[in-house]
Amino acid sequence: MMNYQLLKRLLVGAPLPSHREKHERLSVSTALAVFAADALSSTAYATEEILLALAIPAYAIYAGFANILSIPIAIAICLLMVIVVASYKQVIKAYDQGGGTYEVSKEHLGLHASHVAGAALLIDYVLTAAVSVCAGVDALVATKWVPPHQRVEWACSFLAIITIINLRGVKESGLFFSIPAYIFIFAMVTMVVTGLVQALTGHALAPLPVNFDHGWQGLGVPANIQDLLGIGLLLAMVKAFSHGCTALTGIEAISNGVKAFKEPAADNANKTMVIMGCILGFLFIGMTILAFFHRVMPMENNTVIAQVATSVFGGGSFFYYLVQFLTMVILIFAANTSFAGFPRLTSILANDGFLPRQLMHLGDRLVFSNGIILLGLVSAGLVVLYHASTHDLIPLYAVGVFLSFTLAQAGMVKHHIHNKEGNWKYSLFINGFGAIVTAIATIILLLEKFWEGAWIVVVGIFGIMWVFRKIKCHYISVARQLILPDSPQAFSQSVIEHTVVVLVSSLHRGTLPALRYARTISSRIEAIHVELRPDLTKRLVDAWDDWGQGVPLTVLKSNYRSVIQPLMEYIEEVDDRYPDDMVTVIIPEFVTKKFWHNILHNQSSLLIKAMLAFRRNKVVTSVRYFLEE
Repeated sequence: MMNYQLLKRLLVGAPLPSHREKHERLSVSTALAVFAADALSSTAYATEEILLALAIPAYAIYAGFANILSIPIAIAICLLMVIVVASYKQVIKAYDQGGGTYEVSKEHLGLHASHVAGAALLIDYVLTAAVSVCAGVDALVATKWVPPHQRVEWACSFLAIITIINLRGVKESGLFFSIPAYIFIFAMVTMVVTGLVQALTGHALAPLPVNFDHGWQGLGVPANIQDLLGIGLLLAMVKAFSHGCTALTGIEAISNGVKAFKEPAADNANKTMVIMGCILGFLFIGMTILAFFHRVMPMENNTVIAQVATSVFGGGSFFYYLVQFLTMVILIFAANTSFAGFPRLTSILANDGFLPRQLMHLGDRLVFSNGIILLGLVSAGLVVLYHASTHDLIPLYAVGVFLSFTLAQAGMVKHHIHNKEGNWKYSLFINGFGAIVTAIATIILLLEKFWEGAWIVVVGIFGIMWVFRKIKCHYISVARQLILPDSPQAFSQSVIEHTVVVLVSSLHRGTLPALRYARTISSRIEAIHVELRPDLTKRLVDAWDDWGQGVPLTVLKSNYRSVIQPLMEYIEEVDDRYPDDMVTVIIPEFVTKKFWHNILHNQSSLLIKAMLAFRRNKVVTSVRYFLEE
């Protein structure tokens, strides 16, 4: 046990007193790195996802046409981002204790809607953690630093490291993740600004001229290709929009973690939300424009961000390698956003009785340790299940988070109508418009990705909702059965009689204290020995008269060399003989000096305790004898 405590202190640090909780909260600068990593990391692949969806149909029409179409799609996504940020500012202001979408839905849309929101967010957090580390490992594989067949091992290792860092505390993990996050922001802003200056001063490759005045024929489109300009191209643009919406994932995490901020918590959370939205929008639009100016298209072994860095800085420059390295790091560290949001959401759900209560409490380091460990294990399981394949996990992504966007804003519409606080009509318009737009985006995402794997998310949401219901029913049933009667007189206060059974495997120094203890609690005592070796049994019986302290010894035969079965049958016989008694089973145990010595001894007592744990009117007591070195 001491060695375990030493290892725990080494990994996660010494316990923090409760009064330190307010000092462990995050400033705006630190919170930006903790909560915005997921959103900012999407700038590494959101533009590429748009271009991938447009590549084949648009290129068939006109070389460079995908780059042209990507700009209005990126602008549309940025407008949606502005709406979502503005909407979540309203959520943070109204629900400054955290909980975000779940709390809004619970209060204004009902229990079922809140369960949908909670389940969707839990799935999204798990997917964010899994996808982030898998994407980071993909970047490592592309650099040839990691062999492809070791993807799962590396992804799980990164998850373990992030889990341990978060177990050390919110403040400590925030400081750790701040450095790479801010260097990434600096490098990306430098690349975008430099690239735009190059484009405006004529140093970038100019886009091909397009004459829209003469219709599509002015582009020289062959007759047999022109059909693509209809519904096919429209569907490609819808698909590109849905894929590009991955840029918005992670925005909701701040509203769920308001209590992690320093006071005034709501104001600091809103500042962080606005700063994150501005940086994310600038980088996303900037990357898309640079891809347009440099005619960048996705390539099998070269990402869009790598091609843009090559065009802006040169392939062998310091900044090129810096961008590549930081992209890999931020993709991995984007998982930290989930580790900031998931434990807080599970704590709120547990407090409402929909998840196990162990998730509700702060651990030694003033973080929700059980939630952090649960997220690490579940996301690692997902990585193993999907063989760390980002391509297989991506279709599951974003549906849950857009569903939560829609529910949050629909709930805020009812909030404004009901409360009519301040400039409520303006807020009502923002949330109402946002609810409509995000609902449309959710439907598009669901339809476009359904057969690619999004159906798993739908099934998962209903499955988690079923778990919520079962857990709540259990807690209600337990509370109903444990509630005290109206008065103490209504409760039976009869004296409890004990029948004591002492389990004796052999006669040694540890047996004697157990017998002495048994005699202090009852006069009805039996010693029980299950015979596995007749020679040892004979030795025990011969010595019992001298050492048994007057306690009768019963020897049970075991035809199949099992200790458990004859023992359980005999205890049931004792229970039948004394139906009104409490049967106390005493197990003599010796405790070794070093924890690893335990593996050298039979641990049958653990199985006996487990078998008796669910039997009525049975008490199991261990009387320990401590060995010296």
